[in-house]
Amino acid sequence: MTSAPAPSADKRGNRIPWRAILVGTALLPLNAVWLVRVEVGAGGVVRGTTSNGPYPSTLSLFANVICVLVALGAMNAVLRRIRSSWVLEQSELLVVYVMLCIGTCFTSIDFLDVLFPMLAHPLKYATAANAWQELFIKHLAPWSYVRDEAALKGWYQGGVNPYTWQHLRAWLTPVAAWSSLTLAMVGAMFCMNVLLRVQWTRHEKLSYPIIELPLDITHPSGVFYRQPAMWIGFSVAGAISLINGVAILVPGVPAIPIKAQDISVFFPSPPWNAMGWTPIAFYPFAIGLGFLLPADMLFSCWFFALWWRAERVASAYYGLTQFRPNFPYVNEQSFGIYMAVAALALWGARRHLSEIAVNAWRSGKREPDAPMSCRMALVGAVACFLFCVLFFHQVGLPLWMCFAAFAIYFAIAIACTRMRAELGPPAHDLHNGGPDYILTACLGTRGMSPQALGALTWFYWFNRAYRSIAMPYQMEAFKIGERRGISMRGIAVALGIATVVGLISGCWALFALPYRLGAETNMAGHFPYFGWEAYNRLASWIQTPRDTDVPAVVAIAVGFVSTLGLQVGRMHLPWWPFHPLGYAVSGSFSMSTMWLPMLIAWVCKIAALRYGGLATYRRFVPFFLGLMLGDYLFGCAWPMVGWLIRANTYCYYF
Repeated sequence: MTSAPAPSADKRGNRIPWRAILVGTALLPLNAVWLVRVEVGAGGVVRGTTSNGPYPSTLSLFANVICVLVALGAMNAVLRRIRSSWVLEQSELLVVYVMLCIGTCFTSIDFLDVLFPMLAHPLKYATAANAWQELFIKHLAPWSYVRDEAALKGWYQGGVNPYTWQHLRAWLTPVAAWSSLTLAMVGAMFCMNVLLRVQWTRHEKLSYPIIELPLDITHPSGVFYRQPAMWIGFSVAGAISLINGVAILVPGVPAIPIKAQDISVFFPSPPWNAMGWTPIAFYPFAIGLGFLLPADMLFSCWFFALWWRAERVASAYYGLTQFRPNFPYVNEQSFGIYMAVAALALWGARRHLSEIAVNAWRSGKREPDAPMSCRMALVGAVACFLFCVLFFHQVGLPLWMCFAAFAIYFAIAIACTRMRAELGPPAHDLHNGGPDYILTACLGTRGMSPQALGALTWFYWFNRAYRSIAMPYQMEAFKIGERRGISMRGIAVALGIATVVGLISGCWALFALPYRLGAETNMAGHFPYFGWEAYNRLASWIQTPRDTDVPAVVAIAVGFVSTLGLQVGRMHLPWWPFHPLGYAVSGSFSMSTMWLPMLIAWVCKIAALRYGGLATYRRFVPFFLGLMLGDYLFGCAWPMVGWLIRANTYCYYF
C-alpha cells in the first residue's frame, strides 16, 4: 500500500476545496442517472426485459465511484501535459470521491429506489378485489403518497414528458416531505460521527480498510500503477470479466463460472434440505477486499455463514421448524448482534462521550481540526432525532413507538459504522431487521391500529437493508481528511453539499427516468416490486393480526448475549478465532454470496503471514487491490456496452 503520513492539523488550516466541490457537484447528477440506469433502469438490456445489473451500491466500496476516480486520474494525466494548473490534487480527488459516495447512498437500491415505488403503489394497485382503500389507504397520511392516478399512469407506462405541471405537482409534496426526513436522518448521523470521530480515529486508531483503494489509486506518486503485482491482479480479474461478457454475447464461448451457484439443490433430503440457499462463488473483488481484512474477521465471516446453515439443519432435525417455520430466527438473532455491536461501540466510547457531555456547554468553540463544535454536534443530533420522531408522529405512529423505532434505526447505523471503521466488511445488509420488522415481532400487530401499522410501513423504504446507509461513508470521509490533510471544515462542507445535491439528483432521476422508460414496462422487475413487498405485508398485518412472537424475542436476546460472549473471549483469550463483527455480517444475504471468497482470502492471508511474514503479506496486497480494481472497471464497463448495442451484458455480481 502507498499510504503516507497525514499532514499535521496546522498545515491543513480551514481551507475549503471549492474546486473539488464544484467538480463533485457537477458529477452528482450524472452519477445518479448512471446508477438508476444500471440498477433499476433499462440499463444494458433489451426493451421489455428486466435489468441484469450490476448493482454497485450493494457493496461497501462503491464500484461506480471507483470508476469515476480512475477516470479523473486518467484526465489528470492528460491535463498534466496540457495545463498543469488544471490538475486535481489528491486531496481534491478524494473530496470528489467522498461526495459521490454520499450521492450513491441516496440513489442506491436500498434507499430512494424503494421510496419511489412505495409513493406510487397504493393508488396504482388499489382494487375492489383487494379492498386496499378501506383496509389501509384511508389511514395513510394524505401527503405521504402520490394521489393523482393520471400522473402515475405515465410513470408506470413510460413514453411521456415528465416535466408537465400535472406530473410535477403530483410528486412534489410527498417527495419534499420524505426528503426533509432524509435530511434530518443524515444530519443526525453527521452529528453523531462528529462526536465519535476522535475516539475511533485517534484513541482507538481503527483501521478503516475500505478507504485503502481510493487512497492508493489517487496517490500523487503514481506508485500504485507501477507495481507489477497490481497489474497481474487487474489482468486476472479483467480477463475473467472480459471472457464472461463475451460468453453472454456469443453463446458458443465458454464462460468462467465465478458467480453464485446454489449447492443446496444437492441436498434434497431432510434435514439437510433445511440449510436453505447456499451459493458458492469466486468473485475477484470480494477476494481482493477480503485480503485486507484481519484474519479473525475473515475466519468469522465464512465460519458463521456456515454456522447459520448448521442451525437450520439442526432445527429441522429436532423438529423445531414444524411449529415455527422461522426457526432458528436468523434475522432476529442478527438484529440482536447488531444491537450488541452498537452497545459495545458506545460503551467503549463512554469516557469520551461523558467528557463531551460535561465540557460541551463550558465552551462552544470549535477545535481547529474539527468539523463543528461538540456543543453544536450535541444540539444537532438531538434536534434531528426529535424532528424524525415528530415527523413520524404526524404520519400516524404513537409517540413512544417513534422514539423506539428511531432509537433502533440509529443504533443500527452506529453498528454499521463501527463495522466499517474497525474491519471493513464487503457488505452489511441486515435484511428484515429494521424497526418495522422488529417492533411488530416483539409487540405483535393485534393491539396496533391500522393507522399505526400504515405509518410503520413507511420505515420499510429506508430499512429494507443497510448496505448503503450514509453514516459509515461520513465517518470514512473524516478519516480520509485526517489521512490526507484535508481540513475537517472542508470535509463538512463537501458532505453537506453532497447531501443536498445528491438527494435532489436521486429524486430527479427516479422521477424522470420512469416517465421516459416506464417503471412497469422497461425497468427492472424488482423496482415496482418493492411496493408490493411493503403493502402486501401491511395488508397481512391488518388482515391477520398476531401476538408477540416470543421465540423471536428470545432469538434477539440470544444474538445480543452471544455477541457479548464472543467479545469477552476475544479480549481475554489470545488464541480466540471468533470476531463479533464477523458474526454480525455473516447472516446477511450479501455474505451468503461471499462466504467462499472470504474463505479463499483467509487461506491466502494466513499462508502469506505464516510462511512469509508481514513483508510477504505487504508484497501481495497490490495483487489483491488489482483484483478489486479490474473487477470493478470491467464490470461497470459492460452495461455501457449494452446500452450501445441494445443487448444483455455481463454482471460481475449476483
